[in-house]
Amino acid sequence: MAYSILFVDDEKNLVRTAEIYLTRSGYEFHAAYDGVEALEKLDHFTPDLIILDIAMPRLNGWDVLRLLQQDPVKAQIPVLLLTAHSHDAEKARGWELGATWFHTKPFSFDELLLVMERILHADDQDCPTPD
Repeated sequence: MAYSILFVDDEKNLVRTAEIYLTRSGYEFHAAYDGVEALEKLDHFTPDLIILDIAMPRLNGWDVLRLLQQDPVKAQIPVLLLTAHSHDAEKARGWELGATWFHTKPFSFDELLLVMERILHADDQDCPTPD
């Protein structure tokens, strides 16, 4: 069974590239282009991992993460935050709000895949480790 990913980002080209790369890597891919659409999709399915941009229209990633933490089921979904900002204060905020991992843009998809596998296989002994 393939892991399902909800990739939330308002950059359409990035989402399309992610879809191609992650689908070819064996993941079930779902996309949302802002926080409102992400929450609507989460009412209908529970992905194994959410990859969430912070800066988005309508509802930003911080607000989505805060709302996820208010739901006992959705709070259990690992969230990988994506952002172009790598300030320590933003990372601390992400950890405080329940993020599983914080990853900075730009990134390579090979690197992102390693981080995803690390998160999804956190309990496994043979989990790949990012350098």
